[in-house]
Amino acid sequence: MAILAGKPYRSVAKATSTVVPRQEIFGGTVMVRAQSAGTDYEPQTDGIAAPELTIDVLPGSADPIVPGSLIFEWGGQTYIDRSGVLFRSISTATNAGVAVGTIDYAARKATLQTYPAAQGGAINRLACLTSNGGFSTTDLYFRTPGAPLRPASLQITVVRADTSEIVTGTADLNGNVSGGGIIHGTVDAQTGVVSLRFNTDPEDAVGVTAVPIIAALVTYNAVVQTSMPMSADLLGLDPVRLPADGRVPIYREGDVLVIHHTAEQDVTPEAGQTVALGRAYQAAIEVADSLGAPLDPAQYSVDRELGLITWATPVQLQDPDGGPLTPPLTLRDRVEHMTVCTEVQITGAVGIGSPMPWDLPAGETMVSSAVTWGDLQARLYRWFTQQTWNQSSPNWTDAPIGGSTTAQYNQLNYPPIITNIGAIAGKWALVFTSATSFNVVEEKLGVITTGNTTSDCAPINPATGSPYFTIRREGWGSGWAAGNAVRFNTDACLGPMWVVRTVLSGQGTVDDDRLRLQIRGDAD
Repeated sequence: MAILAGKPYRSVAKATSTVVPRQEIFGGTVMVRAQSAGTDYEPQTDGIAAPELTIDVLPGSADPIVPGSLIFEWGGQTYIDRSGVLFRSISTATNAGVAVGTIDYAARKATLQTYPAAQGGAINRLACLTSNGGFSTTDLYFRTPGAPLRPASLQITVVRADTSEIVTGTADLNGNVSGGGIIHGTVDAQTGVVSLRFNTDPEDAVGVTAVPIIAALVTYNAVVQTSMPMSADLLGLDPVRLPADGRVPIYREGDVLVIHHTAEQDVTPEAGQTVALGRAYQAAIEVADSLGAPLDPAQYSVDRELGLITWATPVQLQDPDGGPLTPPLTLRDRVEHMTVCTEVQITGAVGIGSPMPWDLPAGETMVSSAVTWGDLQARLYRWFTQQTWNQSSPNWTDAPIGGSTTAQYNQLNYPPIITNIGAIAGKWALVFTSATSFNVVEEKLGVITTGNTTSDCAPINPATGSPYFTIRREGWGSGWAAGNAVRFNTDACLGPMWVVRTVLSGQGTVDDDRLRLQIRGDAD
């Protein structure tokens, strides 16, 4: 206590408070959530997947387990090993079970992905074999029971000894076998000999990256081809001339090939418009609707050397018979290159003797074989006359029956005309119905038209729009009578060919199966 001016003075402590506002600035968005005081909470349940359970089957052994020998009980269930997979609940009726885990033979450990809850205790081994040698391998050589094999038909399945992983490998058309990053080798389709190595590096020749696989669990499958003798009556030819395996190569070195590609684009015809197709020298240009019906060729013209199509003015969307088309329309242009085959490989690759004039897409370009006959020309031959034509038993032989006629046709000065475009292989008869009129008859077609000696006889071939032949009016002499007949034969400018089509037995893989033949010709 202090004394001031003779009077005592007492100091008293006093506390004061001051309210100081504070402000905090946020750089982003502040989210405020609130709930009422009376909110109730419902119980929440979360499911957590149980971890894999690993069981040491043989803790006191260092030898690997023999595949397929392990049977043990645990948690009231019996577990059986089948090719590295653990099954339980095996049915005595179907021998099927539920896959619940895997087995590592080398480490002698079983791994369960699915197991009963709240189970414990030791397992009860009912059966288990171990091996002290020959368990795994890194190389495999064997021969299939039969040969030859169908190319690319071999499949092989192995089980890794280190991870128990099942790995599958397949063969390609060249006989190379690969799969899973560890299977490398070859198969000889002719002999059925298979050579395999198991490593992570296909170039490893010393085994640094070798992966052991369980030899007892190697399985494979392949298609063995066999040939069956066929009846000559059924084939229509002697099967001795066919290869032993029944397969006939369609391409050989020196054969003529036609490499072709068809491009498609949607078009909307406009009267008088000219459309450039992007490439030139097409073999064919055509337009069809969505149902495949062709557009009337009179509605457009094409320049195949320049690759142009010009629509008619006006243009009508109709087929050749005048029927309506179903839009949209598709324009197809096909380019072709005829060349000689110089090499044929088992992979299906072929070599050609001249370069392609276009850059064609590999996935859409096709190769067709061509049968060549050399120079061919239509002809009219075996001309003779008969006094009487028997309607009930016509003479389609190449020799006359009965006497000839006095009247003749002057073939020396007015020879019949026949062209390659219109001629067919057929036998014809001009059967007179009067002194000047006759019917034109073909052996297979019957009466196709009538004619007379005062005008040229030129029956039209509907397939080409050109005459089958032309008999000129100047060549007819006089003296013809009803019942007389003129017989002759014609040949087309086509070579003879037999087509034998073989469809392999088995499950169908396509909805439609068809064969197309195209007749080609070049004129000097």
